[in-house]
Amino acid sequence: MSEVSSYLAQPYTAEDGAKTEAFSVHEENLEKQQTNYSVLYTDNEQRPPVFKSALHECLCVFLCTFGPAAASMASSSYQTLLRSTSEYFGIDGGQLTWSVSSVMLANGACLLLMGGVADAFGRKNAMLIGFSMYALFSLIAGFMHNFVLLCLFRGLQGASVACATPAAAGFLGSTYKDSKRKNMAMSCFGIGAPVGGACGFFIAGVCVVAIDWRAVQFFLTILFGCLVILVFFFIPNDKKIDWKHSVEVFKHLDYVGALLSLASFTLICFSLTEVDSAEKRWRTPYIIALLVVGCALIFVFVLYELYIPSQPLMPMQLFKSKNFCLCMIISSFSWMVFFGMLNYNAMIYFEAIRGYSIMVVACCFLTQPVCGCLVNIFAGFTMHRIPGRILMSVGTLGFTGSAIIWATMSFHRNYFEGPFWAFILTVIGADLIYNISNRVTLSSLERKLQSRGAGTFNTIIQLSSAAALGLNSTIIMSKYPAYGTPQQNDDLYALFHATKYSYYFAIALGGSAFIVSLFLKVGVIGGSK
Repeated sequence: MSEVSSYLAQPYTAEDGAKTEAFSVHEENLEKQQTNYSVLYTDNEQRPPVFKSALHECLCVFLCTFGPAAASMASSSYQTLLRSTSEYFGIDGGQLTWSVSSVMLANGACLLLMGGVADAFGRKNAMLIGFSMYALFSLIAGFMHNFVLLCLFRGLQGASVACATPAAAGFLGSTYKDSKRKNMAMSCFGIGAPVGGACGFFIAGVCVVAIDWRAVQFFLTILFGCLVILVFFFIPNDKKIDWKHSVEVFKHLDYVGALLSLASFTLICFSLTEVDSAEKRWRTPYIIALLVVGCALIFVFVLYELYIPSQPLMPMQLFKSKNFCLCMIISSFSWMVFFGMLNYNAMIYFEAIRGYSIMVVACCFLTQPVCGCLVNIFAGFTMHRIPGRILMSVGTLGFTGSAIIWATMSFHRNYFEGPFWAFILTVIGADLIYNISNRVTLSSLERKLQSRGAGTFNTIIQLSSAAALGLNSTIIMSKYPAYGTPQQNDDLYALFHATKYSYYFAIALGGSAFIVSLFLKVGVIGGSK
């Protein structure tokens, strides 16, 4: 049994230990029975033989990118819909962020659980389940007339697609050997989260202008319904389902750990977003109590994962890698800046402060997906030449530079003199950091745990984004008490000035991430050696 399996199968009693060991051995035997794509060829740079043609290979990589794109696309689209949903449901401020953060919160909490399912049941099956359930819950959410129910079904969207994200990463990670070809494939996969999020802005803008805000949900239903069909016919089958083994997997899944992680971040986000609607703000007892309990549950979750479950949610050997730990710190800080502050406040600036139409706002954000594609192509061609630690440092400087531009921008600055360059720097940071961190995560694990490792990485960035949305609302509210009230837009200059304090905090996070990146020891990835 490998070191990983030995660690995960720590017995509590002789009987429990024997059962767990037998399950691990059975899991290893199944792994040997399934096709391991990356050992079917000797030349690292050749096309894996599992793909019938170059077109088939490109299509499979393209389908995999929608795993990480789904959650970010759903979240960013509702950032564009802030004004529409606010007017329809009569909700402002921190409460309104739940339409955005519910997807990321549920997605992040379920990714760890679903990573193990994807590794055990087959990655293609996991992608089919994730995309189909995402389309179904998106359809149901489109008919909701209650804001709480809307957020609930959007959360179910995020939870369902959590099954597809680690499965897609695990499929690519186990199909390719380390090479320049794998760099390009993983760079295309890396386009998913940041560029998918940026595309969500434009998709929402078009849908609102053409029909109304509900059309976004129906568009996502149609898109991912089509993807289910494409995945079924074109993604190669990785292994047959062993139903006896599947029952054993469900018995060993760490449900308590998943519940603890979801409860902790939900309580933290709730306290941070609801503080602006509480009558006494931070002097409200239940706000402080929920925040303290949420923070305490994070420590309980960590201790529980270390000592209690026989098969913990996170592959614990990941945290033995210094590079992985540093990459997760950098990614966490960066995604707090990316989704929680820069993009969310940019939407407030364009819609509420400048009064741009929804279509003009969508065009403003179009800079991000265009630039993101170029950055990922650059990463794919250079990761085997430029050390990863340098690319990570450049990425952190991109976030820091973007935050500085927003923090020093005047009220009426022209788009091409400020926000345009800030968006470019933001995407440079997001794409470079996502690519390197994803590769460091996958390279730290054996092939059968690839999906679980990808789930760990994506969990960290999704939960960081959700927590940052609540923190961002708290910062703005502390400087502009009218934020989150019907009088929020009465003094636009004061609102604009209050958002700058969030950018100051973003500068601190970006600078801290840069300092951490200096301690990385990640060299070139996918080189000839």
